[in-house]
Amino acid sequence: MHEGHRGRLVGKIRDGSMVYEHELLEILLFNSCPRRDLNATAHSLIARFGDIAGVLSASEAELQTVAGVGKSMAQYIVCVGKSFERCNDCLSFAVIGNTSEFRKFLSARPVPDDDVLELCVMDKDGRLRRICTFRGSNGNPPEAPESEILKCVSVHRPYGLFVASTRAHGGNAPTPYDDVVCGRIHKITNLCGVKFYDYCIVGEDGEIFSYFVADRIVFGEAGDSYGE
Repeated sequence: MHEGHRGRLVGKIRDGSMVYEHELLEILLFNSCPRRDLNATAHSLIARFGDIAGVLSASEAELQTVAGVGKSMAQYIVCVGKSFERCNDCLSFAVIGNTSEFRKFLSARPVPDDDVLELCVMDKDGRLRRICTFRGSNGNPPEAPESEILKCVSVHRPYGLFVASTRAHGGNAPTPYDDVVCGRIHKITNLCGVKFYDYCIVGEDGEIFSYFVADRIVFGEAGDSYGE
């Protein structure tokens, strides 16, 4: 019976029929649990986290608070979410030619729940290929150590970088945190031969501060502490 139900769901995708969000999630969960009816579990996950994006960005511990989700299924969902995040080719290769266009790109997006630092990987034609994301939590700014920034640059080999620091709460004025992170990024891009286009701060009101426009790009050595 379950095999017939799963076959019908997959057939809806194959035929281009309307597929509801909980059905898409149910199909994703097939591989984590081959012999169980997952319809109720999919509904519960959507109800708990709001949508598929919320489910795939939840932690293993959060997922296991939902009835029917054990450790192995939670690990599978986290893995799928990380895979989508890693291979994100970002808004259909948006083309961004300058700071003005980057600010328009940032203005079109919703404010996140927590502070986010994003390294936008650009190719030589100005196409946004993907975004390396660092997330804060509980009101704290994202950790962005040199090793992780270098990993993003080394793995994705950008021609250039735009960087966005988006705040869930507060204005767009630069802080010691921004100066230090901007300095780290500048040092790494300079060493790797990558163009560093701009570092923009997006306040909760949507106002955007540009280091390039304000001529504030940090060229000196960055301290190890955000408080320096």
